[in-house]
Amino acid sequence: MALYRFRVLIDDKSEAFRDIEIRSNQTFLDFHKAIKKAFGFIGEEMACFYVSDEEWSKGSEVPLADMGFAEEGTTIPALMHETQIADHMRSPKQRFVYAYDYLHMWMFLCELINVGETVKGARYPKVVMSVGTAPDEHSRMDPSLMPMEEEDMREEAEEIYDANEDMGHGEDEGEEHDEFGHGEDDGVSGHEELPEDYH
Repeated sequence: MALYRFRVLIDDKSEAFRDIEIRSNQTFLDFHKAIKKAFGFIGEEMACFYVSDEEWSKGSEVPLADMGFAEEGTTIPALMHETQIADHMRSPKQRFVYAYDYLHMWMFLCELINVGETVKGARYPKVVMSVGTAPDEHSRMDPSLMPMEEEDMREEAEEIYDANEDMGHGEDEGEEHDEFGHGEDDGVSGHEELPEDYH
């Protein structure tokens, strides 16, 4: 059985990459999980693969789940769990673009760099080379969307209170107050050619 080695490069200033080996009969879902694990991504965001070419153009899509293609009147593409890697192997230099997390759009470039044979007893997919430190999955998170720490919440509350004080909120003009402040009414690489039987 053919064994593919892909170099997977994350599109990030870190330029981190991982070489991942995967069997020809394994699915894109297996590849999806392997890439996430290799780069330390643990979320459950939507993702998809695009069959690509030497220019890294996005071709046929292999999505993780049905995103409503039928509703748009388009043909529903085969999903990751039902599509084997070999189904889209068309070149000795085959490439795929992998997109993870449609909000922050992590992009990975997957290039076939070697074709060999599986080793008896080995488990695939597996990482055979790791270069560079991968970015944190949440490093592209908009700070305004992140949960507030308790101290930050207290500081913000104090700022709002001070601003209200400066604007005179909390005291009605002309209202009499007792000694407690209360108003009267306060309530409040390299490549190898694919063998003929690479499928």
